[in-house]
Amino acid sequence: MLRSLFVSAAYCTFLVLGLSAPFVFTLGYVWVDTFNPQFIATEFLTSFPVALVMAAAAIGGYLLLDRRSATLPYTSVLILMLAAWVTLSTTLWAVVPDDAWGKWDWAFKTLVFSAFIPLVIRSQIQIEAFLQIYVFALAVQFMPLGIKTLVSGGGYGKTLGIMSANYGLAEGSTLAAVSLMLVPLIFYLRKHTRILPRTRVVTLIYLGLVVSAVAAAIGTYERTGLIGMVVAGVGLWLRSRHKIVTGIAGLAIVALVATTVSQSWDQRISTIQSYNQDESALGRLLVWKWTLGYVKTHPLGGGFDAFEIDRIEFPPQPGSSEPEVVFGKAFHSVYFEMLGEHGWVGLGLFLTLAVSSLVMLQNVARGTRGIEAMAWCRDLAIALQIALVTMLACGAFIGVAFQPMFYYLFALSACLRQYRRKVVKASRPIRLAGLAEAGP
Repeated sequence: MLRSLFVSAAYCTFLVLGLSAPFVFTLGYVWVDTFNPQFIATEFLTSFPVALVMAAAAIGGYLLLDRRSATLPYTSVLILMLAAWVTLSTTLWAVVPDDAWGKWDWAFKTLVFSAFIPLVIRSQIQIEAFLQIYVFALAVQFMPLGIKTLVSGGGYGKTLGIMSANYGLAEGSTLAAVSLMLVPLIFYLRKHTRILPRTRVVTLIYLGLVVSAVAAAIGTYERTGLIGMVVAGVGLWLRSRHKIVTGIAGLAIVALVATTVSQSWDQRISTIQSYNQDESALGRLLVWKWTLGYVKTHPLGGGFDAFEIDRIEFPPQPGSSEPEVVFGKAFHSVYFEMLGEHGWVGLGLFLTLAVSSLVMLQNVARGTRGIEAMAWCRDLAIALQIALVTMLACGAFIGVAFQPMFYYLFALSACLRQYRRKVVKASRPIRLAGLAEAGP
């Protein structure tokens, strides 16, 4: 009862505050989309359209109260092009149309709202507020698992989070990837937060979140988590200004993991080397092979959930001469999911979004180097780069092509680029005036 009251009050707070600061409605939608209050406040919000009301408030608040930016960045245009393409594929050639429309319903909302975000999130405070809401909403998902792992260890296939399910953030590989994606963003907030006081307590909270995120990734026993730790760790080391200290800290973490993980964790992770004997890993390879064969004859893909028509043959088990046949095995990869469902066009649009976002962030980091007032911009660009590369690496082994984490990173990259361009544009007349006063 008290939990439901608290969560419902938090939901209403976003609606009330949004009346005076309309961008808060957008933060409210991000919170709803990430935290899923309807599954936690079971006594009040279960039958209430929490996401629909908050989305309507965000878009309505922008149009009626906050319409100061009407130009869509090209990132938003690309996202909308992808939204149009997946709608076309669902309408015209989906091979399992009933299921396809079910996935289209939430995927389309994710795409459209992500394209909308850069119109609303425009200032440093708004960008940070978005990050704070997103990080702490996700922390609710990974902290219970992180704490349990630190206290008693994790376990493969166990329900250790707050949701009893095997999809979304309740799925081990996805939770591990998202937890590690957040690490560079948490480090950024610890250094540059303006919303929270920069006290020792706040610093300890952020560091606690980092420890919990890494512990949660380990506690899932997912091989994707190991990949994410390597990518995020290398990225943080390469972009660090204190490589020796960062390297020593990284080696200490590796040593701690190596000496404290259980034998079952080691056995689970070691199956990376024997993928052809592990049914899960081998199944991925076989379904990826099927996908490549499918798009040879269907280059535009088969629409959402096209994997349901696949037929995968595993090698015969010992003592049997017949192969084991599995139907409807999921893609288990962002890239093959996009390719199998929406063909080369869909994969091309997604990769264009990813590459253009990375290039955009690199330009922001390079353009703000050495400018003290824009140090936060440079550090955030680097943090977003590492987070995005981590998700792209982990995404090779999990089917999250239309989950919000990718598109929120794309949107935030566009927000940061627009902010830098606005600052440069505003400072140009001042520089020109200074040159004019200086004379020839």
